[in-house]
Amino acid sequence: MQFRYPRSFFKLLAVAFFLAVLPLTAGLFAMTVAIQKLSTQSQQAVFDAARIAHGSRQLAEVLPTLERAARQSQVLQDESLRVGYERLREEFAEVIALMQDMPLDAEMRALLNRMVEEEAGAYQLQGKGQGRDLTEAFSRLAVTGSEMLVHSSAVIDREASALKGQAEEAENSARLQLLVVVPVALLVVAGFTYLLARPIAQIEAGIRSLGERRFHERVVVEGPDDLVQLGEQLNWLRERLQQLEEQKAQFLRHVSHELKTPLTALREGSELLAEGTAGALAPRQQEIVRILRDNSLHLQQLIEDLLRHGEAEFRAVRLEIREFPLADLVTGVAERHGIAMQAKQLTLRKEVMAQQLRSDPERVRVILDNLLSNAIKHAPAGSEIGLLASIEAGQLQLQVLDAGPGVPADVRERVFEPFFRGATPPGSKVKSTGLGLSICRDHVRALGGTITIGDGRGDFRVVLPVEIVA
Repeated sequence: MQFRYPRSFFKLLAVAFFLAVLPLTAGLFAMTVAIQKLSTQSQQAVFDAARIAHGSRQLAEVLPTLERAARQSQVLQDESLRVGYERLREEFAEVIALMQDMPLDAEMRALLNRMVEEEAGAYQLQGKGQGRDLTEAFSRLAVTGSEMLVHSSAVIDREASALKGQAEEAENSARLQLLVVVPVALLVVAGFTYLLARPIAQIEAGIRSLGERRFHERVVVEGPDDLVQLGEQLNWLRERLQQLEEQKAQFLRHVSHELKTPLTALREGSELLAEGTAGALAPRQQEIVRILRDNSLHLQQLIEDLLRHGEAEFRAVRLEIREFPLADLVTGVAERHGIAMQAKQLTLRKEVMAQQLRSDPERVRVILDNLLSNAIKHAPAGSEIGLLASIEAGQLQLQVLDAGPGVPADVRERVFEPFFRGATPPGSKVKSTGLGLSICRDHVRALGGTITIGDGRGDFRVVLPVEIVA
């Protein structure tokens, strides 16, 4: 059975709060009822015990007076004494009547009935001149009264024990309810926490996918209608960003196509003039032709760097993992820059382990290409460049070294920013575009690695997670 979300997130929150509080409220109400019941029972028990004890004391107090009045009436045969005796009997009867209306147990009710019978027997003996029998009758009555007092005290103790037992039972019941109610409340809270956190997590994942430019992944949000609508808005934003990315890529392609034709004409014309095809050139003319040729090369490099940077951003999350030999890749990158190194009379020292790896070889090639190009640009003529590649702890360690001045400490944090250009190396004919190291960092991040600048003069280090095949 699938849970049906309310239309509003706040309604879901209100339902969660209500259902979480409901078992706690029910448990509190049940404990309140139990405590109130215990309080009522204890009050009634104390009241009944006090009435029974008071009635028993009244009977115990009236019996000696009743016996004395009976003896005086029998001995003196005085009418006033007899009337007093009758009045005392009426008081005795009233106390007996009150006691009979009380919630007495069977034993105490039997004692009360016996007292009534014994008092009636003593009354029958009064006036017959049998003083000894009257004394024995009242003695038995006194004994019964004493038993009533003792039993009333036992009743109080029994009621106290019963109240204690009820209090313990109520405490155990409250503890049991607590053991049941709290887990139920926690389960409700956990369930609704999941229901509340699920759409929030989906929205967060959607925003993260947009930030990582995974525009092909649709944002799916399951939950209240307002959050589902928010997910639809994110999808609209995703589609809009995807359109903008496509427009940007199209613009770059169009710009590159439009610029290639006039740039090619400029380069070919400058080369023809430099070769003297149109006639010999004066020294001043040769200088102008050289400036044209150098700037056309600069323009070509700028266009290629811009296109590579746009491609790196557009393909930031597209990885093409496959198996490739590390040594062959490094050799290919070195051969590509052979002419540039010969022009500056540079020597290349390669230290590469023969390993078969699984990663994105094109991205690794771009990383090495940009780092080696940067090293050639800043290395002094006739110096040595080091290109080291090894596997340590399941990671590819790349290091490119040159004898150049290195990166100043105050710009190391900015050297990987797009379009940041440091000082132009002495003798360099082409200014840097500030995109090479930025492109390198983008590819390193796409592969989940890190790039840092070492403590040496020209020392760039890259660590990439790879899978070692052989």
